[in-house]
Amino acid sequence: MSNTHPKKIKVGAVDYTVHLLEPKDVAQYGVCLYEHQRIYLSRNMLHQQASDTLLHEVMHAIWNESGLDHLPDLNEETVIRTMATWLRTVIVDNPDFAKFVLNAKSTWKYGPKGNPDAKASWHLGSKDEEEDDE
Repeated sequence: MSNTHPKKIKVGAVDYTVHLLEPKDVAQYGVCLYEHQRIYLSRNMLHQQASDTLLHEVMHAIWNESGLDHLPDLNEETVIRTMATWLRTVIVDNPDFAKFVLNAKSTWKYGPKGNPDAKASWHLGSKDEEEDDE
């Protein structure tokens, strides 16, 4: 069982680092910054939401690293075929990521504080990341 997020996820030839942030002012659960090879997740989520958000952000990384973002005329079959192959490769290359995503019934060590219905939010201010050494 994996209650902690993976710290690094290999997407093709590129390693993305995963960082957790405290909720701040932007109402988002996660973001993928291609130019820095970083994925940011809000700590303010339950495990199912965190694993879904991480998978979502990895799909953004795949979109960028696979070159799909540069194709002028995309059709559904091209996108699905490419994303499926890349996602399978990411899962095979990152067993901790796969365990985290598949372990949806687990209790994640982070989560909403106070109101469980509160939306997670965070920002990338001057201190744009918080290292998670736990």
